[in-house]
Amino acid sequence: MSLKKFIVEIGQGIDQHGQDPTKAARKAVADAISRSCLCGLVEIIGLKDLNQIEVEVLIACPYPERVKTEEVLEVIPFGRKRLEVVEGGMIARGIYQPELGDKSDEILVANAAVTVWVSMEKEG
Repeated sequence: MSLKKFIVEIGQGIDQHGQDPTKAARKAVADAISRSCLCGLVEIIGLKDLNQIEVEVLIACPYPERVKTEEVLEVIPFGRKRLEVVEGGMIARGIYQPELGDKSDEILVANAAVTVWVSMEKEG
């Protein structure tokens, strides 16, 4: 299959309370895809089923080993999805509020790159 890159969008997500890198990653993906309307897939390329696209997500965040893959990929509405999580993002110091679920005063910042790939081979 000959895949071609259709679009790359970048997003940022923050978890201010609770220190949950999965929440920050989900927000980063939602931020990235909120700026894209993929109408060209249907109107220009002629794609009939949006689940045929490949969606590659790269997350850079603190504590990458704690990111729950399935929860992050739920943000993307269609396509065959893949996720890679690497160390990155940022930890900023905020305020410790245990009643908001805090374990520390850390604010977690995640970055996302969401890439949509399409096959350029003609369908049946």
